[in-house]
Amino acid sequence: MALQKTVTLTSNFGEEQTFTNAYIKVARVTGTKTSVSAVVEIRKDIDGTLLHSESRVFEPSMNADNFIKQAYNHIKTLPDYSDATDI
Repeated sequence: MALQKTVTLTSNFGEEQTFTNAYIKVARVTGTKTSVSAVVEIRKDIDGTLLHSESRVFEPSMNADNFIKQAYNHIKTLPDYSDATDI
């Protein structure tokens, strides 16, 4: 599972660059019954350069899908990823 969308990122020098159809994936998930941290990577394409990485934390449900699927469902609720499509 992964997501795809056009993203605009700002470099350390304040320059914006847009990446069409960037590849977004949950690279790692760690946590407990009360808190899960998911590392989200944005890449230029499926095998491309890592453009950005961030950690997102959410409260998991023990009666729902596995934590990886829950992580994808959680990030799709965030404004930065709400218009991403499943691929």
